[in-house]
Amino acid sequence: MEYNIVNYAEENMDTFAQRAFCPVDSLILSWLSYLRIPGDAPEFRDWEGLPLSSLYRAEWFDKLFLGVWDPESSRRLLTALAASPRFRNLRVMGYTEQMDPEAEKQFSAVTFRLTEELSYVAFRGTDASFVGWKEDFNMAFQTVPSQETAVAYLARAALYCPGRLMTGGHSKGGNLAVYAAACCDEAVQGRILRIYSHDGPGFLAEMLTSPGFQAIADRVEKTLPQSSVVGMLLEDQESFQLVKSGRVSFWQHDPFSWQVEGDRFCPADHLTADAHYLDKTLNDWVRGLAQEERERFVDALYGILNVNEVTTFAQWQDQWQKNLSDTMKAASQMDPDTRKFLGHTLKELAALSVKHFPELWAKEEKEKKEP
Repeated sequence: MEYNIVNYAEENMDTFAQRAFCPVDSLILSWLSYLRIPGDAPEFRDWEGLPLSSLYRAEWFDKLFLGVWDPESSRRLLTALAASPRFRNLRVMGYTEQMDPEAEKQFSAVTFRLTEELSYVAFRGTDASFVGWKEDFNMAFQTVPSQETAVAYLARAALYCPGRLMTGGHSKGGNLAVYAAACCDEAVQGRILRIYSHDGPGFLAEMLTSPGFQAIADRVEKTLPQSSVVGMLLEDQESFQLVKSGRVSFWQHDPFSWQVEGDRFCPADHLTADAHYLDKTLNDWVRGLAQEERERFVDALYGILNVNEVTTFAQWQDQWQKNLSDTMKAASQMDPDTRKFLGHTLKELAALSVKHFPELWAKEEKEKKEP
């Protein structure tokens, strides 16, 4: 059996005063940010908060686990955390959730008080909403609303949490954590011990060369599964560490698939051939588009997918035949210039895919021969 974050939570009993915080703890707290805390629990929204064990209420389960990765493993993990002396007394505070389709914004964050002098600010990754994914795509050409909101949230958490800070997240949440730490004021920045990005997308080049990022670069700990797709997106990357996953390709984004050994992730030696292939293909394609072309492409694609007032992928799948038909109809009704542009841009992606395929084949053959 592969040992993952659930097994770690079930078996590790030391408190944070007894054993130091580690990256596996960070992934667990990042996962907790995906929980949808019901509105009838305002104590989690203020800055006094409640113990983590207070989240474990059967009547909340349907709401808590709505849209999370692997609901069954999620419930098992929450059970372990609520019972564990390492996690059960953490104060959960400052929970916020914001959805604004007009601003193309999906944001959520929560803060955990680990000890009197140490707190962890966790940012939620992309959920199953079209708005959330649209905001992710917008990162290819601009700063997005959630990034700015993350800066404000981190500053607010710093007001209420004395001592040192850590911040992190999974997927888009990792990107938000790095962005917030790089763009907050110097006083807050000086209190940050570590920034964790678990398979979070990268940044445009100007971000990684900014003074704010340079000030915190040595405190960023980015972890990627060996076949990472999401974490390798966008033009440039922070330095990163590779971890083993029990799944393949995009499904390695699932945090429950990451393998754990003791209190650390099992390291992987190199990115797989398919990850290199996708990274080079997608990023070369993005680099080949001007900023205006990126924005136009994302808006056009979102426009034909966003049909019948469907707001989530689950809703789209429930009536996929009708929605697919209406999506094709919406594509056919686009103005000729936009339709031509969309088709031409997708052809360029296909051409790059074919161009890079020999590199994929050669790398796979090399990996087969390696011991």
